[in-house]
Amino acid sequence: MSQTTPNYPYATGTAEAPIIDMLVEKYGTKALTWPIVLSGPSGDTLAYYYERNAQNQINSKDDIRPASQSGIQTFFVDYMSNPRSATPPAKLFNPFLSASFDNSYDFILQQDTYSTVDLDYVWFTGTAFTGFELTTFWVPFSTEAEARRLVSMINRRPSWAGPNGAHAMIKIALAAMDLNVEYYFVCANTVGRVGSALNTKGNVLFFPLTSNSVAALANGRVPADATFCTFQQFLSRL
Repeated sequence: MSQTTPNYPYATGTAEAPIIDMLVEKYGTKALTWPIVLSGPSGDTLAYYYERNAQNQINSKDDIRPASQSGIQTFFVDYMSNPRSATPPAKLFNPFLSASFDNSYDFILQQDTYSTVDLDYVWFTGTAFTGFELTTFWVPFSTEAEARRLVSMINRRPSWAGPNGAHAMIKIALAAMDLNVEYYFVCANTVGRVGSALNTKGNVLFFPLTSNSVAALANGRVPADATFCTFQQFLSRL
């Protein structure tokens, strides 16, 4: 199963402050992680890795991380250390760590062998791992019906166009399952049409991210188990 090459600005974007601040306050910095799924030419998952670079420093070497239930190996890739390193050491990551690249996505975008998808937010609650994929809409979720209408049209976005859009999201859902992460798809509003700042006074629609829910979205349907609430109520559930 092949995935689309990630969009560079999105893939290295800064995590949203209202969400990160809440998670850090509640669980601590070591509980938060940003997992990346590395796939080979045929779409098979080669590794999970946790990267630290100048754009994204959520990950650290001693984080509490989920482990693969199927035995896929996990690595910590550090672009901030001197020399750059992968832990445990692996020849697989030597090309990634070249001085020519500032992060792994720089490398991914310039070759055709590997592809990646990433899980937006993952954290350890003290007893289990949970997390979510965040997507935003500028049109206000004024009511639950309006939120469901807008989310039902997500398959019209360029990132969902063609066969690879849904495949990438399925890959994320399958990775979350393998990592034993209770994972959700969260839809929230931005404060305006331009920019990514979250509307913390708006509403949210969220539901479990599974292969079935991805299939529903790909076919223009919102999963029946979706929950509608205010953004502040959503934060309190984290």
